[in-house]
Amino acid sequence: MPSTIRTFLLRPGAFFEQRRGQLNGFRGGGLALGIAFAVTVVLGIALRLFAAQFTGTVERDNPARPPEQMCEDGGVGGITVSGCDEPATKTVEVGSLIWDAATEILPGLFIGFIIVWVGLMLGLYLGAKIAGGSGRFGETAEITAWGLLPSVVGVAAGGAALVFFAASSDLAASSPEMFLEQVQSLQNGLSGLVFLTIQIGTAAWQAYVWAGGLRVVHEISRYAAVAIAVIAATLPVIAA
Repeated sequence: MPSTIRTFLLRPGAFFEQRRGQLNGFRGGGLALGIAFAVTVVLGIALRLFAAQFTGTVERDNPARPPEQMCEDGGVGGITVSGCDEPATKTVEVGSLIWDAATEILPGLFIGFIIVWVGLMLGLYLGAKIAGGSGRFGETAEITAWGLLPSVVGVAAGGAALVFFAASSDLAASSPEMFLEQVQSLQNGLSGLVFLTIQIGTAAWQAYVWAGGLRVVHEISRYAAVAIAVIAATLPVIAA
């Protein structure tokens, strides 16, 4: 394991100390964008694999067929409308519907991740200032971004667990109600405990990184840095 990675994992304070004069908002913004992209891609892959586990089918209106009133009485104004010979409904796999919904959500997730970064950045900076810190806002911006890096690992672990538990279940939903029941069942028992552990572990790792960075950049006490970092890492978990 390269020494830089080992230092970041084991001693984030020393990691930021080595970069004390290089931390800035532009680098932080670029890092945040890269992490947001990575999280979105990893989650997209997990959702694609998750959707493939649903083998049930449902009937949906056929978009290739015109509205019924256009096909009645020989068409509109005596003119036959193309597509009226198509069936009114078509059979669609539940998995494809889930994936279609996911593709609509993922872009919003990317934007939401950037918004979360900005909110956390403001919170960490304000908290450090209240504790008597002296660091610059741009430095806090990059520290905040580095602290979001564990999110990639957390999403990857959570996505892998989701696919694993989904593959171990009989996911053959044929209605929205059944789909919700089966998804909620994955949040209970052993699978629910695993997801909770991943969440807590990711938040703890983030707090560890942020605390080390705040101590170096803002020169505040260990206790103040830990308190601010824990609050910042816990709020998104509670909100979720």
